Amino acid sequence: MEIYAKASLEVDEINQKVACGCDGIEYNLMDDFIKLGKDFLNNYDEEIFRTKDIKVVHAPRCANKEMMCIDRAFLKEDISDVENVFRLAQYLGEYWKHRMIVVIHCMISYQDFLEYELLHNRMVRELHRLFEKYPLVDLAIENGVFMEFKLGESRYPRLYNGIYMDIPEIVRWLRKRLGSRIGSVLDVCHAKMTEKYLPAILRETEYYDMIEKSHVDVDIDYRLEHYFEGNQGICKLIHFNELHQNGYGKNHGVGFQNQQAVDEVLNLYKKYDYTCPITIEIREDDYLDCKNYRQTKRLVDDWMKRNILFEGELAKD
Repeated sequence: MEIYAKASLEVDEINQKVACGCDGIEYNLMDDFIKLGKDFLNNYDEEIFRTKDIKVVHAPRCANKEMMCIDRAFLKEDISDVENVFRLAQYLGEYWKHRMIVVIHCMISYQDFLEYELLHNRMVRELHRLFEKYPLVDLAIENGVFMEFKLGESRYPRLYNGIYMDIPEIVRWLRKRLGSRIGSVLDVCHAKMTEKYLPAILRETEYYDMIEKSHVDVDIDYRLEHYFEGNQGICKLIHFNELHQNGYGKNHGVGFQNQQAVDEVLNLYKKYDYTCPITIEIREDDYLDCKNYRQTKRLVDDWMKRNILFEGELAKD
């Protein structure tokens, strides 16, 4: 299992993650890439691309600080923002001599995706073109946070449609038309937020009785394990992070604090025969002193050592 570290396009931050230990870097593109990405070789320090093997390029935040999502990006008349990410990934793949993953979020439900013919027809057409033009690049679609909520605001959270098993369903639909270069990203913190909040919301709202009387099973299995089961065979990457308290702002994507929590996730990785890499994607108070990354990586390394030893004993038997 390869372990990647997420870092922005800053030489010092990348060097810090390299010093902490990782098998590769996942670029975390910010909104400046929307403006500068078309000519990235002249707008960014070339050292960024040479410091450490780059494995993944995460689509940028947009000007409104929201993540780029396929249900928005592919509906624009001009999809150059998406293409610039693919161009960067192809350039890095050629330099480092391996395939690259581009990560883009999705917040639309599978049902809406199917009914929105303009979206899915254009996605298939444009992705077919992008895959031909950038042959070293694969696309991985990430499960998002299922509700939008901003701290300090009095309004209720806005629920998104794209939750739970929608991403695996969309990925499988696209794979039938475009092949295995499409896959999913399983973000652990996003999944845990759904596991924590969605059953409570369903049971504490006026809609509960309506759901109970319908053909929908109110006891849907929202556990993290069901995410691993649902993404089995199509997952290209895991974003490895922890849920803390409400999961928003500083509580989102925090580092793991104990071995039990790490073991819970990685035991599922093993149980469902995952082979994809993981990116330790966690926030820091200071990205030039990555304490949370180092702590989480120590816990991951401990799990790996114990499991390698265990598998070695089985091989002897």
